[in-house]
Amino acid sequence: MMRGAPRHLANAAGLSLELNPDGGVRRIQFRDDAVNLFWGNGMEPGPTNVWLRLHRTNRVEAVPLLGPQSPLRALASRGRSDAFQSRGEWQGIGIALRLVLGEQEPTWCWQVQLENRSSRKRTVDLLYGQDIALASRGAVRLNEHYVSHYIDFTPMEHARCGWVVAARQNLEQGGRHPWAVVGSLRRGTSFATDGLQLFGLARRLGSMPAGVRDGLPTQRLQHEHAMAAVQDEGVTLAPGAVWAGGFFVALEADHPRATSAQDLAAVDAALSWAGSLKRPSTGRASKGDRSGDSTLFSVAPLLECRDLDEAELRRLFPSGWRHE
Repeated sequence: MMRGAPRHLANAAGLSLELNPDGGVRRIQFRDDAVNLFWGNGMEPGPTNVWLRLHRTNRVEAVPLLGPQSPLRALASRGRSDAFQSRGEWQGIGIALRLVLGEQEPTWCWQVQLENRSSRKRTVDLLYGQDIALASRGAVRLNEHYVSHYIDFTPMEHARCGWVVAARQNLEQGGRHPWAVVGSLRRGTSFATDGLQLFGLARRLGSMPAGVRDGLPTQRLQHEHAMAAVQDEGVTLAPGAVWAGGFFVALEADHPRATSAQDLAAVDAALSWAGSLKRPSTGRASKGDRSGDSTLFSVAPLLECRDLDEAELRRLFPSGWRHE
């Protein structure tokens, strides 16, 4: 479906991320556990994404920074096995995205740097959604919704980075309870814990996800699509201004006890590590940068249609009906 091989990132902790050629997340694995719930492919991007939102006077415009609809182009690889970079421009905003894995820890972060290249102020924010499995590959592929029912989400407020969302797999995986925490590198102002809150139903027809359009509800929901989502604090950029933000995810192979305030120490460690990283550059794309290979399945808008009423169905199918 897509030209080019998936890109593999891995570290010494046993964490690996596999990206499609278009930059979308295909699979995240931590030792024996699948981290993400739904795997992306050439026909259907996975639900994991970082969204850039632009606030207009009476509406919000948004663009995903991962996958076939992203305006970014992947930078040519420089041989590193623990980082991925892309950059581009949208609505007069220069964007640089960098995915970095910790060297020894099961942690990664999405770094985002923005540059206002327009002649007007731009008010923007970021939103990150990470679907969560924390279960064996076999269990996930057998029934994603069943796996979702055993994820225990705990939103917590951190003194520095605001709202974070922790997730514990309550169903034992080989005697273990895998755990994760998701948060902002700046300050999270709202959150969600289920895909229904982030995507809504309009997404099925290709419309903007409800949580991206309206913002996240800051309510805990345990439904059938486990998703840790965090919305970042908005910022107004003057012309020429540069701003940096992003999100982190930290994992534990086994978390015997339920999530508590003591687990905010994992947030401190992730923020300390991410703060030591070099920021990505918002330089303009060059000929050496590669655009993601999209397909008709991933970028074409869906055709909106209305349901046929009974009179129209009788006219089109006049013979006897069975199994009504």
